[in-house]
Amino acid sequence: MGEETGNSIILSDQIYCMDCMELVSQMPDRYVSMILTDPPYGISYQNNFTNSRHQVLDGDEGIDYELFAHESYRILKDNAHAYFFTRFDCYPYHYECLRQAGFAIKNCMVIEKGTVGGIGDLKGSYANNAEWIIFCQKGRRIFNHTTLLQNRKKAGNRFHAGRELSKKYKTRFNACWFGTEYPKATYNSVWQKQNGIYHPTIKNVVFLSWLIQISSQPGELIFDGFMGTGSTALAAIETDRRYLGAEINREYYETAVRRIAKMQ
Repeated sequence: MGEETGNSIILSDQIYCMDCMELVSQMPDRYVSMILTDPPYGISYQNNFTNSRHQVLDGDEGIDYELFAHESYRILKDNAHAYFFTRFDCYPYHYECLRQAGFAIKNCMVIEKGTVGGIGDLKGSYANNAEWIIFCQKGRRIFNHTTLLQNRKKAGNRFHAGRELSKKYKTRFNACWFGTEYPKATYNSVWQKQNGIYHPTIKNVVFLSWLIQISSQPGELIFDGFMGTGSTALAAIETDRRYLGAEINREYYETAVRRIAKMQ
C-alpha cells in the first residue's frame, strides 16, 4: 500500500490516503478494467439504532460529479463495466453526468442492505433498505458466465424446440437483488461491532466480489476512488484481481490497510 504519490505512482494493488480527484488526475487514459465505487452524495448520516454516531464523511459536502464522471470515463479501458453507487434524489443528476461523459447507462440496480438505513427524516419517511447503483458500460462488454447463482428450477430444461438446454448457473441476473439467494449490499451493525469496523456505508465484500466476477477477469485492475474501509480491495483480492483506489479519511484508510494485511 502506498500513501505518498510524488512524481511517480505504482498503480497496482495500492490504496492512497488522498483525494480521489487528485489521484485520477495522475492516472493514464484507459488504465483500469472496471470501476466499482461509492462517491459521497453530500448528505449527513444519522442512525438512531446504534449507541455510537458515525462521524461525518469526508467529502460529505459533495464532489464535482461532472468532472468525476469524465475522469472515470477517461481512465476506464474500452469495452468495460462501471458501477456507481447513488441515491434516489441524486440519481437524475448522476445519470446525466455519466451519460454526458460518454457512458452507456444500462441499468439502475437496487440491492438489499444488510440493515435498514437511518438517514433523513426518521419519523416521516420510509426507511431505506436498499442501495442504488448505476451500471454503465464504456463500449460493449458481455457478462461473464459465473457459478454464483444456480438455475435450480430451470436447469436442463428446453423451453423452445431447437434451443440449447438451460444452463446450470444463471447467465443473466436481475437488476434488483433481494432475498436469501443474493448477498446483501452492506454489513449490519452487529457485524461492525463484532469486527470493530465502523463506517456508515460499509459494503459487503461478498456482494462486491459478485459484481467483480460478473464484470471482470482475474488479473484485471479494479478501481475505487472512495475506498472507505477497503471492501472493494478485499473483494478484488478474493477474486484474484488487482485493485487501486483512494481514501481521504486517515482513520478509514488505516482500517483498510489493516484489513488487507490481515487477509493477505
